[in-house]
Amino acid sequence: MKHHQGWNIITLPILKHPDNSSSTPQNMSERMVHEAMSGHIVASLTWFLVGFLYIVSAMKRHYTTQLAGQKFVSSVEFPFEFLSGRLHNLPFVALYKIVGATVYLSVEIIGTLLREPGCVATSVWQHETMATIFLTSGVVDIVLLKSKGMKLFPDGTDYLMFGLTFGVQAMQFIYHLDGRPPLGARLHAFQALLAALCALSLAVEAKYRHHAMMPVIRGYFIMMQGTWMMHLMFILYHPGSEERTWDLYAFESVELASLLFIYHMVLDMFLVLIANLVIVKVCIGSPYEALPLSDRYDRESKWQLLAMEQLTTRDHTSNGHDGGYDMAYTGGGEDNELESKKSGKKQTLLP
Repeated sequence: MKHHQGWNIITLPILKHPDNSSSTPQNMSERMVHEAMSGHIVASLTWFLVGFLYIVSAMKRHYTTQLAGQKFVSSVEFPFEFLSGRLHNLPFVALYKIVGATVYLSVEIIGTLLREPGCVATSVWQHETMATIFLTSGVVDIVLLKSKGMKLFPDGTDYLMFGLTFGVQAMQFIYHLDGRPPLGARLHAFQALLAALCALSLAVEAKYRHHAMMPVIRGYFIMMQGTWMMHLMFILYHPGSEERTWDLYAFESVELASLLFIYHMVLDMFLVLIANLVIVKVCIGSPYEALPLSDRYDRESKWQLLAMEQLTTRDHTSNGHDGGYDMAYTGGGEDNELESKKSGKKQTLLP
C-alpha cells in the first residue's frame, strides 16, 4: 500500500488514509465543495474583521479616556472613531455584521436552491439559523443607539442578543459533529469551544463594563473564530489541490489539529499586542502618559454618553451601589481643568 506525503504550507504534510483518497470531502460534489468553501470564507472574514475592530476600538477608547481623565465604559457597539465628521458615530461594526450575514445567507440559499431546487438540507438550515441571529444582533445594536430604543428595552439587551448569537452557534457546532470523521469532529469541536468562550466573555463584560480588557477579550475570541474557521476550510477542502493532504481518520491528524489550535491562540494574541502598540504609537502618541481618572465624561461622544446612561440607570435601580459609579450629569459647577502632560495645554472637561 503506497502512501503519499504532501507539502501544503497551510495544511501541513499528513499521511493519507487508504480509504480517504477522494478529492472531495465526504463524497461531496465539486459544486458543493465550492459552495462550502465560499460560505466558510465569508464567515471567517466576517468574524475576523468584527473581532479585530472590537479590539482596536476598545483599545483606542481606553487610551483616549485615560488621557482625558475619564472612566472607561465598554459597549457592544463602538463608534468608528478613526473617521471624522458625521462618520465618527457611524455604527460600522453593526452594519458590517448585517452585511456579512446577508452575504452569507445569500450564498448559502442561492447555491442550495440552484443545486437542488425545492430541497434544503438540515445542515444548511443550521448555518442559516446562525447567520440570521447574527444579523438580528446587528439590527439590535443599531436600534439601541437611539434614545427611544433604549427606553423600549432593558439595559444589556444588546449583550444578551449578541451572547445568544454565540450560544446558538456553539450548540449548532456541537450537534454538527455527528457522523463526522475524527479530524472533522475535532476541528468543529474547537469552533464550538470558541463560540462558547465568546458567549461567556460577553456575559462577564456585561457585568464589568469599566474594565477595558473585557471588550478586548471578547474581540480576541471572535477574531480567533475567523482565523480558525479559515484554517478549518483549508484542511477539509484543500483548495488548489486535487488530493487531500490530511488523513481524516488518523490519530496523528487529530493531535496535530489540536496543536495548530494552540498556535492560533498564540499568534492571534501577538496580533492583539501588535495592534495595541500601533494604537499607542500612531493614535495616542509617544511617550504615552495617562492623566488621573475622573468621574466626568465627554458629552460630545454619543457612544460614551449612551454607555454612561445605561450604567447610571442600572446603578440607581439596584439596591444600593454595588461598586458602580454614579455618572449622572447634574449640570452647573465649575469646569474641571486638567493639565495635559502630553500636549502642555489645559484640557477642560464639561461638568
